[in-house]
Amino acid sequence: MSSIITSLKDLVTSVFEVIFSVFNSAIDMVSGLVMGVVNSVIGVVKMALHTVGNFLEAAGGVGKFVASNIVVIALIAGGIYGYLQYQGRQGRPARVGNKKLN
Repeated sequence: MSSIITSLKDLVTSVFEVIFSVFNSAIDMVSGLVMGVVNSVIGVVKMALHTVGNFLEAAGGVGKFVASNIVVIALIAGGIYGYLQYQGRQGRPARVGNKKLN
């Protein structure tokens, strides 16, 4: 008789373990799905921020390039202007072909 009671006890225990296992698996599945969605959203936000950062970094590089070229062009223009002024003060007008520049 004791073995029948032990068997019934084991049967009831096994049924409850199966029920808890199903609920535990369902909860794990839902939490995994929620974490996957959250990580996807976070990944998209990180990607967007990284893209914006790279774009601003590239724009800064282009800005530095343009600014340095403006400085170089300004120095060349200043040198040409200074040369023309120097030539004019020496009494030798600068010529391009047959035309006087000043």
